[in-house]
Amino acid sequence: MASSSTIISFFLFIFFFGSVDSFFTPAASSWGRLQSTSLAVSPQDDWNAKNVMFRREMMQKSLTFGALLTASPAYARSAKSRTTGYDVQHTEAEWAQMLSPQQSFILRQGGTESPYSSILEGEDRAGLFVCAGCGTPLFNSKEKFHSGTGWPSYAAPTMSKSNPDVSNVEMEDVSTFQYQLAGAEVRCRTCGGHLGDVFADGFLFPGTPAFATGKRYCIDGGALIFVPNNQSADGELEFVRGDLPPAKSARPVFQG
Repeated sequence: MASSSTIISFFLFIFFFGSVDSFFTPAASSWGRLQSTSLAVSPQDDWNAKNVMFRREMMQKSLTFGALLTASPAYARSAKSRTTGYDVQHTEAEWAQMLSPQQSFILRQGGTESPYSSILEGEDRAGLFVCAGCGTPLFNSKEKFHSGTGWPSYAAPTMSKSNPDVSNVEMEDVSTFQYQLAGAEVRCRTCGGHLGDVFADGFLFPGTPAFATGKRYCIDGGALIFVPNNQSADGELEFVRGDLPPAKSARPVFQG
Protein backbone atom coordinates (compact mmCIF):
# COMPACT_ATOMS: atom_id res chain seq x y z
CA MET A 1 0.00 0.00 0.00
CA ALA A 2 1.28 3.46 -0.84
CA SER A 3 2.39 5.63 2.07
CA SER A 4 0.35 8.67 3.06
CA SER A 5 3.19 10.96 1.97
CA THR A 6 3.22 9.41 -1.51
CA ILE A 7 -0.54 9.81 -1.81
CA ILE A 8 -0.29 13.48 -0.79
CA SER A 9 2.44 14.07 -3.38
CA PHE A 10 0.42 12.34 -6.07
CA PHE A 11 -2.73 14.39 -5.52
CA LEU A 12 -0.76 17.65 -5.34
CA PHE A 13 0.91 16.65 -8.59
CA ILE A 14 -2.40 15.82 -10.32
CA PHE A 15 -3.93 19.09 -9.08
CA PHE A 16 -1.14 21.22 -10.52
CA PHE A 17 -0.42 19.31 -13.73
CA GLY A 18 -3.67 17.53 -14.51
CA SER A 19 -2.00 14.31 -15.62
CA VAL A 20 1.32 12.50 -15.60
CA ASP A 21 1.57 12.98 -19.38
CA SER A 22 1.54 16.78 -19.11
CA PHE A 23 4.39 16.61 -16.60
CA PHE A 24 6.69 14.96 -19.12
CA THR A 25 5.94 17.44 -21.93
CA PRO A 26 9.27 19.07 -23.01
CA ALA A 27 9.95 22.07 -20.82
CA ALA A 28 9.55 25.60 -22.11
CA SER A 29 10.66 27.13 -18.82
CA SER A 30 12.04 25.98 -15.50
CA TRP A 31 10.89 26.69 -11.97
CA GLY A 32 13.93 25.22 -10.31
CA ARG A 33 14.79 21.86 -8.86
CA LEU A 34 11.17 20.94 -8.13
CA GLN A 35 10.79 20.09 -11.82
CA SER A 36 10.75 21.68 -15.26
CA THR A 37 7.32 21.57 -16.87
CA SER A 38 5.43 22.81 -19.89
CA LEU A 39 1.68 22.85 -20.43
CA ALA A 40 0.62 22.94 -24.09
CA VAL A 41 -2.11 25.47 -24.88
CA SER A 42 -4.15 25.27 -28.05
CA PRO A 43 -5.24 28.67 -29.45
CA GLN A 44 -8.59 27.14 -30.37
CA ASP A 45 -9.22 25.81 -26.90
CA ASP A 46 -10.12 28.78 -24.70
CA TRP A 47 -11.20 26.60 -21.78
CA ASN A 48 -7.89 24.76 -21.79
CA ALA A 49 -5.99 28.06 -21.88
CA LYS A 50 -7.90 29.36 -18.85
CA ASN A 51 -7.32 26.08 -17.05
CA VAL A 52 -3.59 26.29 -17.70
CA MET A 53 -3.44 29.86 -16.41
CA PHE A 54 -5.31 28.80 -13.26
CA ARG A 55 -2.85 25.97 -12.61
CA ARG A 56 0.11 28.23 -13.15
CA GLU A 57 -1.37 30.78 -10.74
CA MET A 58 -1.94 28.11 -8.12
CA MET A 59 1.56 26.73 -8.67
CA GLN A 60 3.02 30.19 -8.15
CA LYS A 61 1.05 30.64 -4.93
CA SER A 62 2.19 27.23 -3.70
CA LEU A 63 5.83 28.00 -4.43
CA THR A 64 5.47 31.41 -2.76
CA PHE A 65 4.05 29.69 0.30
CA GLY A 66 6.93 27.21 0.21
CA ALA A 67 9.43 30.05 0.02
CA LEU A 68 7.85 31.75 3.04
CA LEU A 69 7.87 28.46 4.91
CA THR A 70 11.53 27.77 4.21
CA ALA A 71 12.47 31.32 5.16
CA SER A 72 11.13 30.87 8.67
CA PRO A 73 13.53 30.77 11.67
CA ALA A 74 12.73 27.08 12.16
CA TYR A 75 14.14 26.23 8.76
CA ALA A 76 17.33 24.30 9.54
CA ARG A 77 19.09 24.83 6.21
CA SER A 78 20.20 28.38 6.98
CA ALA A 79 20.84 27.76 10.67
CA LYS A 80 23.01 24.64 10.87
CA SER A 81 26.77 25.07 10.65
CA ARG A 82 28.60 23.37 7.76
CA THR A 83 31.59 22.84 10.06
CA THR A 84 30.56 22.03 13.63
CA GLY A 85 30.05 18.33 14.27
CA TYR A 86 31.62 17.07 11.04
CA ASP A 87 34.70 14.82 10.96
CA VAL A 88 36.51 16.82 8.29
CA GLN A 89 36.89 20.50 9.17
CA HIS A 90 38.84 23.37 7.64
CA THR A 91 38.76 27.12 7.95
CA GLU A 92 36.96 28.95 5.16
CA ALA A 93 40.35 30.25 3.98
CA GLU A 94 41.63 26.68 3.74
CA TRP A 95 38.52 25.55 1.87
CA ALA A 96 39.00 28.41 -0.58
CA GLN A 97 42.51 27.17 -1.35
CA MET A 98 41.46 23.52 -1.63
CA LEU A 99 38.40 24.01 -3.83
CA SER A 100 37.69 25.68 -7.14
CA PRO A 101 35.42 28.75 -7.07
CA GLN A 102 32.49 26.64 -8.32
CA GLN A 103 33.12 23.87 -5.79
CA SER A 104 33.39 26.41 -2.98
CA PHE A 105 30.21 28.16 -4.11
CA ILE A 106 28.25 24.91 -3.92
CA LEU A 107 29.85 22.98 -1.07
CA ARG A 108 30.62 25.79 1.36
CA GLN A 109 28.09 28.48 0.43
CA GLY A 110 25.14 26.26 -0.43
CA GLY A 111 24.93 27.55 -4.01
CA THR A 112 23.16 25.93 -6.95
CA GLU A 113 24.70 25.44 -10.38
CA SER A 114 22.80 26.07 -13.62
CA PRO A 115 21.03 23.01 -15.08
CA TYR A 116 23.02 21.04 -17.67
CA SER A 117 26.19 22.92 -16.69
CA SER A 118 28.01 19.92 -15.19
CA ILE A 119 29.76 17.23 -17.20
CA LEU A 120 28.47 14.67 -14.70
CA GLU A 121 24.84 15.10 -15.73
CA GLY A 122 25.59 12.98 -18.80
CA GLU A 123 28.07 10.60 -17.13
CA ASP A 124 26.78 7.04 -17.55
CA ARG A 125 29.83 4.89 -16.83
CA ALA A 126 30.01 2.53 -13.88
CA GLY A 127 31.75 3.99 -10.87
CA LEU A 128 31.46 6.08 -7.73
CA PHE A 129 30.55 9.72 -7.24
CA VAL A 130 32.55 11.08 -4.31
CA CYS A 131 32.50 14.39 -2.43
CA ALA A 132 34.71 17.00 -4.08
CA GLY A 133 35.56 18.36 -0.65
CA CYS A 134 36.68 15.26 1.24
CA GLY A 135 36.49 12.26 -1.11
CA THR A 136 33.70 10.45 0.75
CA PRO A 137 31.77 8.03 -1.52
CA LEU A 138 28.28 9.50 -1.90
CA PHE A 139 26.50 7.82 -4.80
CA ASN A 140 26.95 4.67 -6.85
CA SER A 141 26.39 4.86 -10.60
CA LYS A 142 23.77 2.09 -10.23
CA GLU A 143 21.51 4.63 -8.54
CA LYS A 144 21.96 7.34 -11.17
CA PHE A 145 19.21 8.15 -13.68
CA HIS A 146 18.24 10.95 -16.05
CA SER A 147 15.41 12.97 -14.52
CA GLY A 148 15.29 15.63 -17.23
CA THR A 149 15.91 18.42 -14.71
CA GLY A 150 19.47 19.16 -15.82
CA TRP A 151 21.13 18.07 -12.56
CA PRO A 152 22.69 14.67 -11.83
CA SER A 153 19.96 12.61 -10.17
CA TYR A 154 20.18 9.56 -7.93
CA ALA A 155 17.69 7.24 -6.28
CA ALA A 156 19.69 6.52 -3.12
CA PRO A 157 22.99 7.42 -1.47
CA THR A 158 25.93 5.17 -0.60
CA MET A 159 25.83 3.62 2.85
CA SER A 160 28.60 4.02 5.41
CA LYS A 161 31.10 1.14 5.68
CA SER A 162 31.38 1.60 9.43
CA ASN A 163 27.60 1.65 9.92
CA PRO A 164 25.52 0.05 7.13
CA ASP A 165 22.36 1.59 8.61
CA VAL A 166 23.59 5.15 8.01
CA SER A 167 24.22 6.71 4.61
CA ASN A 168 27.13 8.98 3.72
CA VAL A 169 24.61 11.66 2.77
CA GLU A 170 22.97 13.67 5.53
CA MET A 171 19.38 14.76 4.99
CA GLU A 172 18.08 17.95 6.53
CA ASP A 173 15.69 17.37 9.44
CA VAL A 174 12.40 18.86 8.27
CA SER A 175 8.74 18.06 8.78
CA THR A 176 7.01 15.58 6.49
CA PHE A 177 4.86 18.40 5.12
CA GLN A 178 7.85 20.55 4.25
CA TYR A 179 9.66 17.59 2.71
CA GLN A 180 6.67 16.80 0.51
CA LEU A 181 6.24 20.44 -0.51
CA ALA A 182 9.79 21.62 -1.11
CA GLY A 183 12.18 18.76 -0.45
CA ALA A 184 15.11 18.85 1.95
CA GLU A 185 18.74 19.85 1.72
CA VAL A 186 21.36 17.08 1.59
CA ARG A 187 24.98 17.38 2.72
CA CYS A 188 28.09 15.25 2.84
CA ARG A 189 27.98 13.58 6.24
CA THR A 190 31.78 13.76 6.55
CA CYS A 191 32.55 17.42 5.78
CA GLY A 192 29.11 19.10 5.80
CA GLY A 193 29.40 20.26 2.22
CA HIS A 194 26.14 21.18 0.50
CA LEU A 195 25.22 18.68 -2.23
CA GLY A 196 21.73 19.62 -3.37
CA ASP A 197 18.23 18.52 -2.40
CA VAL A 198 16.17 15.36 -2.08
CA PHE A 199 12.53 15.19 -3.20
CA ALA A 200 9.78 12.67 -2.54
CA ASP A 201 8.78 12.41 -6.20
CA GLY A 202 10.60 9.25 -7.23
CA PHE A 203 7.27 7.66 -8.14
CA LEU A 204 7.13 10.02 -11.13
CA PHE A 205 10.03 8.21 -12.80
CA PRO A 206 8.90 4.67 -13.70
CA GLY A 207 11.62 2.48 -15.11
CA THR A 208 14.30 4.16 -13.02
CA PRO A 209 15.81 3.28 -9.61
CA ALA A 210 13.97 6.29 -8.15
CA PHE A 211 10.62 4.62 -8.75
CA ALA A 212 11.60 1.92 -6.24
CA THR A 213 12.97 4.24 -3.56
CA GLY A 214 10.39 7.01 -4.02
CA LYS A 215 13.17 9.59 -3.77
CA ARG A 216 15.07 11.81 -6.21
CA TYR A 217 18.39 13.16 -5.02
CA CYS A 218 18.91 16.27 -7.15
CA ILE A 219 22.64 16.95 -6.83
CA ASP A 220 24.90 19.74 -8.03
CA GLY A 221 27.51 18.10 -10.21
CA GLY A 222 30.10 20.61 -9.05
CA ALA A 223 29.95 19.09 -5.56
CA LEU A 224 31.07 15.72 -6.92
CA ILE A 225 34.01 13.93 -8.47
CA PHE A 226 33.37 10.80 -10.53
CA VAL A 227 35.77 7.86 -10.23
CA PRO A 228 35.08 5.20 -12.90
CA ASN A 229 35.43 1.52 -12.03
CA ASN A 230 37.56 0.76 -15.07
CA GLN A 231 40.95 2.33 -14.43
CA SER A 232 43.95 2.32 -16.74
CA ALA A 233 46.74 -0.19 -16.15
CA ASP A 234 49.41 2.50 -15.70
CA GLY A 235 48.28 3.06 -12.12
CA GLU A 236 47.28 6.69 -12.58
CA LEU A 237 43.86 7.36 -11.10
CA GLU A 238 41.29 8.56 -13.60
CA PHE A 239 38.61 10.88 -12.32
CA VAL A 240 36.19 13.51 -13.64
CA ARG A 241 35.58 16.76 -11.80
CA GLY A 242 31.93 17.75 -11.76
CA ASP A 243 32.67 21.46 -11.84
CA LEU A 244 33.70 21.09 -15.49
CA PRO A 245 31.13 21.87 -18.21
CA PRO A 246 30.01 19.22 -20.71
CA ALA A 247 32.55 18.83 -23.50
CA LYS A 248 29.80 18.48 -26.08
CA SER A 249 26.08 18.43 -25.46
CA ALA A 250 22.91 18.82 -27.46
CA ARG A 251 21.21 20.13 -24.34
CA PRO A 252 21.32 23.88 -23.65
CA VAL A 253 23.38 25.34 -20.82
CA PHE A 254 21.24 27.83 -18.92
CA GLN A 255 22.87 30.94 -17.56
CA GLY A 256 22.35 31.32 -13.83
